[in-house]
Amino acid sequence: MLNEQIIKNINERMKGNKSSVPNSLFKYRPFDEFTYDMLENEYLYLCPAKRLDDPSECVVSFDVQDYIDIQTNQLTKYCVEQIVESIRDYTGDGNFRRIQSIIASIMTPDGLVKRNWLLDASFELKELAPNADIVSLVNMLGNIPESINEPNIRNQIEQLLLRAVKAREDFGICSLTIDGNNRDMWGNYTNESAGYCIEYDISHYKFTDMIFPVVYSSQRENNVLMNIICDFIGQMIIGMSNGLIDADRSRYLRMFLTKDLKWQYQKEWRLIGDAGQKLEAPPIKAIYLGDNVQTVDAIKMESFCDKKRIILEKGCRG
Repeated sequence: MLNEQIIKNINERMKGNKSSVPNSLFKYRPFDEFTYDMLENEYLYLCPAKRLDDPSECVVSFDVQDYIDIQTNQLTKYCVEQIVESIRDYTGDGNFRRIQSIIASIMTPDGLVKRNWLLDASFELKELAPNADIVSLVNMLGNIPESINEPNIRNQIEQLLLRAVKAREDFGICSLTIDGNNRDMWGNYTNESAGYCIEYDISHYKFTDMIFPVVYSSQRENNVLMNIICDFIGQMIIGMSNGLIDADRSRYLRMFLTKDLKWQYQKEWRLIGDAGQKLEAPPIKAIYLGDNVQTVDAIKMESFCDKKRIILEKGCRG
């Protein structure tokens, strides 16, 4: 699935619209002191987000140079692209692509946007998105460098940062994957194939609304907090927030669904809830033992699966 499709999926699910979740998701694990507590009591543990294995995830730093060129006092391409997203819901796909093309055409070679060029383009933008407040959009884009330094706006951005830090402490994550036959996952997450992989049946799971696909992107795009701040500015532009920050934690959800491209092999989906929560697990379809499983672990797992009438197989699937 392309990142654009994944992001659309996430946005739809955040709006409360149902979208497809795979019928099966897999969990790779080593044998440890939690193995049979988790299996016998049928739960999934939501690990605090601050303990994620990639320190670059959920970045909460904020650099003004991401959206304003200090020397020229012009907006950066990245900032404008994020803000222009606020128009998407007010026009069709074809018109929105045209809007993106217009914005790209008024950028300087180094990716900056001059204010007078925005004004010149505003009439054509209005025709393409008649239901959007283009005048406010253009005015706000032109005034962001000054507006961002106003005490009340600056204070709200600081509050965004503080909330993001707290969200990293409050959110819990259970990592799953669509790939039940991944040699790298066996090696990295099952003690060199001495562990096991659980196949969960998600088809009728009551917590599917808490499961989201992970987006993989370059490190430059991985500071999702930048997107949140641009989204906040965009909401001010179109009068949706009236300058107020939405306290709903869901606006921080994307922070926990973006990973660096080096993790793309994981094909990860995440179950997201409260940190430390033991959430009722989906039914188990099957359990697969690693190629290097110890005899004592294999015997104990066979006994458990016999008792629970769960399919048990040895080795990688396929």
